[in-house]
Amino acid sequence: MTTMRERVLSEFIDAWNDGRRPDVNAYLERVEPAERDALADDLATFLTWAPEPDYDAAALAALEAEPIVAEAMAAGGDEAGLWPSLIPRLRKRAKLSVADLAGRLTDTFALPPAARPKTAAYVTQMERGELDPNRVSRRLLTALGSVLGIDGRELEAAGGMSGWTVPAAPAAAAAAPMFRAEDQAAGEVRADLEVLADALAAPGERWDEVDELFRGGRSA
Repeated sequence: MTTMRERVLSEFIDAWNDGRRPDVNAYLERVEPAERDALADDLATFLTWAPEPDYDAAALAALEAEPIVAEAMAAGGDEAGLWPSLIPRLRKRAKLSVADLAGRLTDTFALPPAARPKTAAYVTQMERGELDPNRVSRRLLTALGSVLGIDGRELEAAGGMSGWTVPAAPAAAAAAPMFRAEDQAAGEVRADLEVLADALAAPGERWDEVDELFRGGRSA
């Protein structure tokens, strides 16, 4: 006999596969409180390995109608979908510097403080359109969305809204990320530059969990 938890899980999976952007919290509320932790585990397991959903026209229209996404689409180009326009806007709305965001992400994944410079460097690559959206893990997108106040599936869809090609190699003089003073306070700029400088100065390292999160593929 099918339990309520199994039925709700099945309906969530169907909604996901249909590209309907199911709300995890809404599905959790459909079961008894005693069942919610178990259902949350089931959903987390599914989302870790789930295929990228085939978003239907209605789901994409709903995403595009959100004000901050619409603003990003108006400003965005062809690089890495909408991420270079959307992620900086979401980060500034959350009043976070790149360093702050990197710290929140490493805390989410219980990574050591030493992982923050590398994480910040990857976040900067996402914002500059230098990271292949298809290689970013769903775990990372879910965590990033949670920090920035957007559903991780919406970030995933935004990353795929246009084609991605390998960016031209930057000139040596432009290797360090550039920030406009009018966009961020001087103290925030200084903190971001220090974190990113640490990442750029670090010697070559083995592939680690940070690489896995940002470049290991959706199911990493």
